[in-house]
Amino acid sequence: MTEKMNRTEFKETINAAKERVWELLFREYGEIHVHNPTMVSSNYLNGGSKGELGAVRHCKFSDKLFLDEKIDEVNGTHSFKVVVIEHNLPFVKHMSAIYELSSFDDETTELKMTSFNSFSPNFMKYLMRGQMAKSLRKHLFGLKYYAETGKTVNSDTYDKVHQTYACPPKTHHLTPSP
Repeated sequence: MTEKMNRTEFKETINAAKERVWELLFREYGEIHVHNPTMVSSNYLNGGSKGELGAVRHCKFSDKLFLDEKIDEVNGTHSFKVVVIEHNLPFVKHMSAIYELSSFDDETTELKMTSFNSFSPNFMKYLMRGQMAKSLRKHLFGLKYYAETGKTVNSDTYDKVHQTYACPPKTHHLTPSP
């Protein structure tokens, strides 16, 4: 591909072992909708049943919008690359992403996602950038929440869960006056 791809990087610190995060993100690749609140459903294609090199998943964002993506590269349990092979997302020309996992310690993992995309017409990158970034942040937060709590988050519960889990209310300590 000779055209220049737009590159955006996201990071999320997840309070779970790297093996747990890898299991959810890679091995359960076809079930991304469980932890991605921007999707209504997902499933393996071509008879697949687990995440592995060459696995393809179908992701539905609504009754009309979808994408199919394939695991294109794998580097042990450290990183993998997905490439969108078919979609009907408006203005999007090409999309891919690299997921990289690093352990801070036995129970803390940093997930870095680097997203690559291009648009047609090209100026749409300026209009779509914010919307795409918001969706990808929701995806990573949903994975964090699921890995840490075992609970799912969807489009209906995302705002409330994000507000209470990512930004818990501050407690005010009253100091008695003398």
